[in-house]
Amino acid sequence: MQKVFDDIKDMLKANFPLLYFTTSEYSRATQKLRTIAFAEGYKFNTWDCVDGLQEHVIDQNKRLKEVKKHPSHSETQGFAEVLNYIRNGLIISEQNSEQEIFVLEDFHKYFQEDAVIVYLRKLSNELKFFNKHIILLSPFYKLPDEIEKYVTVVNIPLPDKNDLKIRLNYVLDKNQNINEDLEKYVIDAALGLTDTEADLAFRLAKQKVGFESKEAIRIISNEKEQIIKKSGILDYYQVNEDLDKNVGGLDNLKNWLKQRNKAFERKAQEFGLKEPKGILLLGVPGCGKSLTAKCVATEWKQPLLRLDIGKVFQAEVGSSENNIRMAIATAEAVAPCVLWIDEIEKGLNTGGGEKDGGTNSRVFSTILTWMQEKTKPVFIVATANNISDLPPELLRKGRFDEIFFVDLPTPQERENIFKIHLSKYRQTSITDFKLLAEKSKFFNGAEIEEAVKEAMFLSYVENPNTTQISLKNMLDAIEPITPLSQTMKKKIDALRDWASSRKVRLASNIKNNEQMVLTDEEKAENERIKLTGLTKREREEDIF
Repeated sequence: MQKVFDDIKDMLKANFPLLYFTTSEYSRATQKLRTIAFAEGYKFNTWDCVDGLQEHVIDQNKRLKEVKKHPSHSETQGFAEVLNYIRNGLIISEQNSEQEIFVLEDFHKYFQEDAVIVYLRKLSNELKFFNKHIILLSPFYKLPDEIEKYVTVVNIPLPDKNDLKIRLNYVLDKNQNINEDLEKYVIDAALGLTDTEADLAFRLAKQKVGFESKEAIRIISNEKEQIIKKSGILDYYQVNEDLDKNVGGLDNLKNWLKQRNKAFERKAQEFGLKEPKGILLLGVPGCGKSLTAKCVATEWKQPLLRLDIGKVFQAEVGSSENNIRMAIATAEAVAPCVLWIDEIEKGLNTGGGEKDGGTNSRVFSTILTWMQEKTKPVFIVATANNISDLPPELLRKGRFDEIFFVDLPTPQERENIFKIHLSKYRQTSITDFKLLAEKSKFFNGAEIEEAVKEAMFLSYVENPNTTQISLKNMLDAIEPITPLSQTMKKKIDALRDWASSRKVRLASNIKNNEQMVLTDEEKAENERIKLTGLTKREREEDIF
């Protein structure tokens, strides 16, 4: 945070004429800028469409004395008038040679006016010779092409731990002390909030339970959950899914995650270990990829954020790119955290060409660059079902620490999954899990869970007074289910063949060698392909 404002100070000294700050915290940005201005001897002014041009007066101690109407307040009420005042009244006429800063709020609303574009372009060439600077405040990036090259854009980050500690001290009573460990957790819980939001969350926790109780952490986290949800792009998940108790099989993946959790320890960081970047989980639908993402957050005791790619895209030009930047900034502010991107191939499919004006490609490029260059401990768990839709740039080393293939569960894994779901519903009467695993051949985890639910319905209809289901109920529930691996056999076979040929790391410690039986038609088609070297579609195309 401090580095950003140190850079701004250097830009002002270097006579950068036009700066564009992207932040939703106007008060905090203005206060920081005013501190720099007073320390460096700048006159400081602000303008908005309600209060007009105002002058911030300094006292003898270089602190704010008062905010009052500017001497030229009456003639600078409009957006064009204030620009005209700066250019004609102060620069061309050379009436005022003092170094001066003008902070203009929400000026992006006036970019459709031709006069604003021309004024700003001319001012960019003239301001630097008169020690004057215009700073535009906007909650998002939105610059017309005509002036994009004339303006320096600065992203103002959300408050860091030092900023939040200062805010917490303001909220605490003068003689009140807080336990150092509790203070750390309270501040960590507030990461990702704006200064105002953190202030309100701290005050609410103080009012409800005080800062002697760990309950304060939960109250602040709940406030953060609501605020992140309001963004409409990131979802905040409260999860309590145990990796060993809720995920059957996938031992290689589990061990990898448990080992990488060590990287967050203080000694590991002193040793020089870097926090892991993320993993990509490819595989058959319904086999535990999304569940694993939820369990990682619980295992690592970190908040889980879900990025909904579909919500990123908006009709307004530039909004999609701004949305993804805002989502990334929020995730980094909350870090360390787990960012879950579900079915990433659907959101980042760039095969649409120029139909969307290149928006999809730009969003994809922003995510890729961030994944490669990010320094904050945001661990990405991306899941994908269709490998053919994934762009090759996403699969190269450096984007993810590891790519795991989640295959259909092996017989032993199916036994474990049955045990997990039966235990979840307090069903303890069934002991022959080998028979269940045999009868549920080619089932995925989701289908096994549905079979358990169906067996409970069958048992209740048969005898509403019973509390336990029978093995017969389970077998009756399994029998009519046609697994996805058979209805979508060709696609799933292609996915498994791809993983086998690319030597992708398996999530399970034992490879599933169970092969589905081919129908007579499929066998005949395979023979034709061997003889001709052409698929059915290719042979039909040759006819025409």
